[in-house]
Amino acid sequence: MTGSFIPKEQLNSYQRWEMNAFDDANVPSEVPNEAQPESSESNDSINNPTVVSLPKEVELVTIRKQSKEEGYAVGFQEGKAAGYAEGRNTAELEVEEEVLHLQTLLSNLTQDLHAMQQHIANDLLAMAITTSKKMTAQALQIKPELIVPIVQEAIQQLPYSVQHPRLFLHPDDAKIVRTHLSDQLTQENWSIREDEQLTRGGCRIVTNGSEIDATIESRWQKILAAIGQQNNWLE
Repeated sequence: MTGSFIPKEQLNSYQRWEMNAFDDANVPSEVPNEAQPESSESNDSINNPTVVSLPKEVELVTIRKQSKEEGYAVGFQEGKAAGYAEGRNTAELEVEEEVLHLQTLLSNLTQDLHAMQQHIANDLLAMAITTSKKMTAQALQIKPELIVPIVQEAIQQLPYSVQHPRLFLHPDDAKIVRTHLSDQLTQENWSIREDEQLTRGGCRIVTNGSEIDATIESRWQKILAAIGQQNNWLE
């Protein structure tokens, strides 16, 4: 075999061999591309876990403030809704109570007005009765001839044929009746009797079969009875 040699021009610089060169003899100076270690970034990601940066104090204050504000806003809305519902229920109950109170007041007012009207009506009626009584008495005093139509009306209430009719009058009224009805009473055989117990303005008629009370007290009671009232003439 022919020996080979390396030309001088191809020789590189050499390194002096030392004893410790054996320690490095097994360590290749260069590692093929396939065996080269991963990049430093890959090594860092493998050897060092992900580092989580903790929030700073300012950030914590901001987070707490935001949470507080959000919680306040939510609580405010919930409280507002609950307060509105409660206030509405309370207002509705108060309105119902006021309506019932007003209805009671109106009912009582109606009853009071009705009672007042009735009281006023009774007072007016009593006053009208008293006034009518006084006016009637004064009219008989001013014009005593009013006894004549009273006697004529009483006579007309008798049956067509009567026997021994007797007419009882106050003495002062008897004089007036004799003056105005003497001819008629004489023809029909009437007998005029004077009775001082009778009040002026009235009379009584007595026959064998009937009696007519046309005294002023009796006629007054009949008038009041027609309107559902009671009031004695002498009261």
